[in-house]
Amino acid sequence: MRHRSYLFILLLLFAGLLYAQKKPLTVDDFDSWMNIEKPRLSENGKILVYEYNPGNGDGMLIITDMENGVSDTIARGSDARISGNSSFVAFKIRPEIALRRKAETAKWKKDKRPSDSLGIYVPGTGKLLKYPDVSDFGLPNEGGNWLAFKTVTKPVSGEEPEKKDTTGVEKKKARDTLVVALNPLSKDSIAFMNAKAYTWANKANSLLLSTVKKDSTATRSAVVYFDGETGKTDTLFHKDGTIRKISLGPEGAKLGFLFSKDTTKVKKFQLYKGTGKTVSGLSVKNIRNIPTGWVPSENGDIYFSENGRRMFFGTAYPGVEHPKDTLLDNERATLDIWAWTDKELQPRQKVNLKKDQKKTYLAVYDFDTGEGVQLADSTISEITVLEKGDGKYVLAEDNSDYLRTSSWTGLWISDFYSVDLQTGEKKLLVKGQNRMWTGAAQKYAVYYNRKDSIYYSIDLATDAQVALTRDIDVPFYDERHDTPSEPRPYGVAGWARNDKAVYVYDRYDIWKLDPAGKNKPKRVTGTGRENKTVYRYIKLDRDEKFIDTGKKALLHSFDEKTKKEGYVLADLDQEKSPEVIMEGDYRLNYPRKAKNSDRVFFTKESYREYPDIRVTTTAMDSPEKVTAANPQQENYKWGSVSLVSWKNYDDVPLQGLLYKPENFDPEKKYPMVVYYYERSSDDYHRHYIPAPSRSIINKTFYTSNDYLVFVPDIVYKEGYPGQSAYDCIVSGVEKLIADHSYVDGSHIALQGQSWGGYETAYLITRTNMFAAAMAGAPVSNMTSAYGGIRWGTGLSRMFQYEHTQSRIGGPLWEKLDLYLENSPLFYADKVKTPLLMMHNDKDGAVPWYQGIEFFVALRRLDKPVWMLTYNGEPHNLRGSSWGNRKDLSIRMMQFFDHYLKGKKAPEWMVKGRPAVRKEYDKGY
Repeated sequence: MRHRSYLFILLLLFAGLLYAQKKPLTVDDFDSWMNIEKPRLSENGKILVYEYNPGNGDGMLIITDMENGVSDTIARGSDARISGNSSFVAFKIRPEIALRRKAETAKWKKDKRPSDSLGIYVPGTGKLLKYPDVSDFGLPNEGGNWLAFKTVTKPVSGEEPEKKDTTGVEKKKARDTLVVALNPLSKDSIAFMNAKAYTWANKANSLLLSTVKKDSTATRSAVVYFDGETGKTDTLFHKDGTIRKISLGPEGAKLGFLFSKDTTKVKKFQLYKGTGKTVSGLSVKNIRNIPTGWVPSENGDIYFSENGRRMFFGTAYPGVEHPKDTLLDNERATLDIWAWTDKELQPRQKVNLKKDQKKTYLAVYDFDTGEGVQLADSTISEITVLEKGDGKYVLAEDNSDYLRTSSWTGLWISDFYSVDLQTGEKKLLVKGQNRMWTGAAQKYAVYYNRKDSIYYSIDLATDAQVALTRDIDVPFYDERHDTPSEPRPYGVAGWARNDKAVYVYDRYDIWKLDPAGKNKPKRVTGTGRENKTVYRYIKLDRDEKFIDTGKKALLHSFDEKTKKEGYVLADLDQEKSPEVIMEGDYRLNYPRKAKNSDRVFFTKESYREYPDIRVTTTAMDSPEKVTAANPQQENYKWGSVSLVSWKNYDDVPLQGLLYKPENFDPEKKYPMVVYYYERSSDDYHRHYIPAPSRSIINKTFYTSNDYLVFVPDIVYKEGYPGQSAYDCIVSGVEKLIADHSYVDGSHIALQGQSWGGYETAYLITRTNMFAAAMAGAPVSNMTSAYGGIRWGTGLSRMFQYEHTQSRIGGPLWEKLDLYLENSPLFYADKVKTPLLMMHNDKDGAVPWYQGIEFFVALRRLDKPVWMLTYNGEPHNLRGSSWGNRKDLSIRMMQFFDHYLKGKKAPEWMVKGRPAVRKEYDKGY
C-alpha cells in the first residue's frame, strides 16, 4: 500500500509540474494562432473544404472526403469552390508571404510581382492541376463539371523591342487577356483570346463571353457562346462597338447583354436579348413606362429570374460628356454648397457620390410576353426583387419624405409599394414604416407598425389590413431597448405554404399568425417566456421558400439566465414545448446543410474550446469533430469564465462575466481590468483566440498573463449615460471587491473603446478608485461632437446624441445642462487616474479632435496622459494592420503592467517618443 501511495504522490507531482510548465501567451504567439475560414460542403455532402489561416503567415486549404475521412492539404490554398456536381474543387493558390514581402520591400514593378495561381483538385484521385497567373475563375453554381479562368499573357523574353510612337516615347505592348474553359475530369479545354468578360449559366455547362479586338480603325466586339456538353462554340453577335454586362439564364437557354456603337467616352447602350442562337435588340419603345430619354445603363447588372422567364436590367438617363475647360487650377472655383433645403447633407452626398453617379432604375423583360416594363423611377427608386424574380410583385420603397429629418430623428423609414411585374403598376401599401415581409405565395405581406407596436397583414390583392397581434399580451418589440428612440421588432421567422400562416418572434417565442385573421394566434414554442429561453428558427435549406409544417422544425435555443445554448425540434402547428436534441454550456452557431444531402456542419465553442467544425446529419445526432485548429493551446495558460450577478445603485439586477487566470488561486491577489460595451453577458461561452488588438483587450491574452477581467452589463437612463455607466460598472466592481478577497482593489483598471472609451473618460472624472484607464476613441465634449459629421457615412451626429447610443433625449439648445454634465472635458480637473488613449487620425466615427481636446486639457493640468494615434487608421485598427495591432497590444499591456503590477515603465511612457525618431525607435 505504501508503494501505491508513493506512486500516487509522484503522479500528482508530475501532473502539477506539467501544469506549471504551461506558458503565458505573448504578442509573438498571435502570428501562429489559426482561424478556420470559409467552410463549405459539396452539394452531395461528400466533400468538406475549409481554410486554416494563421494570424500572420501562409495558410492552407483542407479538402476532406467525408466518406472515408481522408484529408488533403493544399499549401496557401484559398477561396475554394466545389463544382456543382461535386466532382472537383477549384481554388486560388497565393504566393508565399516571404516572396510577397520581398516584392513589396524591394519595390518590384506591378507586372513583376507574384500573382495567384489556380489550383484544381479531383477528390479520390489525388490529382492537383495548377495554372499560373490567374486573376479569377468561375464555374456553374449547380450541376456543372466545367470551369473557366482568366489570365493575362505576359511578354516572352526575346520578343521584339516595343515600338516608339512619333514622339519617341516607347509604347507598352498590349497584353492579351485569355479565358480558358476546362473540364478537369475529361481534360477537354478551349481557349478564348481577347476575352473581356465571361459568365456561366447557373445550372448548366453553358459559357458566355464577350471579346474585343482593337486595331487602328475600329474596336470589334463579339458575344461568343460555348456549350460544354457538345464542345461547340458559336459567335452569336459581332459588331464594331462596345459590349457590356453579358448574362446567361439559369439553364443557358436565354441571354442578355448591352451594346453601343458609340466611340465617344460617354456611350448610349441598347439591350440585346437572346433565345437559343437568336439575338435581337430591344427598343426602348417596347419598355412600358420608361421615362422619356432613358436607356438601358451599363451601370446596372443584368440577371435572370430563377425560372429564366424574366430578365432584369437597369435603366437611366444617358450620361453627358461635359467639355473640358482650359483654365489653370488656380483659376477654377472648387466648392461645396450646403443648402438648408438639401435632403441629405453635403458630406453624405459626397460619400454616395459614385453610387449616385452610377444610379440605375430597375426594369424587366418578360420572354413569354415579349414585353419590357419599367419598375422603378426617380420618385420610387429602391426595388427589392421577391421570390428570385418569379413572383407577381416586387417591393418598392421611397424614403424621400423622411430623409432630411433623419439627420436628427434617427428614423430610417420609408413608404412601401407593391409593383406589378406585368404592368409596372405601383400600389401604396403603407407609409412611414421600417420594414415589410412578403409571403412566398405573394398573397400577403406583413409589417410591424412602429406607431402602435402591432403586426398587421396586408392582402396584396385587396389591400385589406388585419391587426394580427392586437390581442396578444406580450410585446413584439425589443424589451431591453433603452435609448430615446423607437424599439425595433424581433422580426419574422418565415411563412407557411401558400401564405396560410406567418411565424413571428417575440423576445422568447415563435407565434403562428393567420394573415387572414380568421384563426387565433398560437404560441408554438410552449413556455419560452416562462423559462426565459429564446427560440429562433434555423433555415437549413438555403433555397427554402416556406416552412414545411409537415415535419418538425429545427430551432436554436438560448437560456438568458444560464447562457446555455442548444438545438431543439418543434412542431410549429402545436402549442407545446420543443424537444431538446442538444443543450449545454457552450455556444452553437447555426448549422449549414449540403444542398442534396442530409449532412450538415456546425461549430460549438466555449471560452476554453475553439469553434472547430462538427459534422452530423439533419437529425443532429452523434456529431463528429473533424477539425483541430489549435492543438498548441494545451501548452498555454488560458483561464476560465464565470457568470456574476449584482444590483446597480438603482437596484436593477445585472449580470456580468468574470474571467480568471489559469491555475487560479483564491488565496492570492490579482490585478483586474474592467472592460465594457453596453451588454456582453450573453457572450458567456464565446471563444477568443489570441489575437492582437484592434482597439480592446484580448481577454485570453490577459487571463493568460494573470489578470482578472471583469465585463459588466450596463443599463441606461435617458439623459444620463455617464451616470448610468458609473452606477452599473462601479457597483459591480465594489461587489466583486466585497465578495472576493482575490480581487486586488488597489490595482484595477478600466478599458473601453468608442462608446466604452467615452464611458472610461467619464468614469475617471467621477471616481479615483481605478489605478489606470485606457480609452479608445472617446467622445470627451458632447457639445462640440453633437454638431459634427460621422465622416465615414457623411451623416450628422445629431441623431446619435438625441435618440440613439448617447441617449441625451433632445437637442443641444434644449438640454444643454445634460450635454455639459455628460462631457468629461468639463471635469478634466477632477481626473487623477493615469490615462492612455488611442485615437486615430482617420477616425470616421468619433472625430479625432475629441481625443485631442481631452488630451490637451489633461496635459495642461499636468495629468499623466498619453495618446496613441495610428496614422491613416480608422476608428478601430484595420484587421490587416498587423503591425499596428501588435504595437497597440504591446503598449496597452506595458501600460497596465506598470500601474497594476508595478513593472518598470517603458521609455515611451517616461520620455515620449519624438517625431524625429518615429521611423526607427519604438520606445518600448
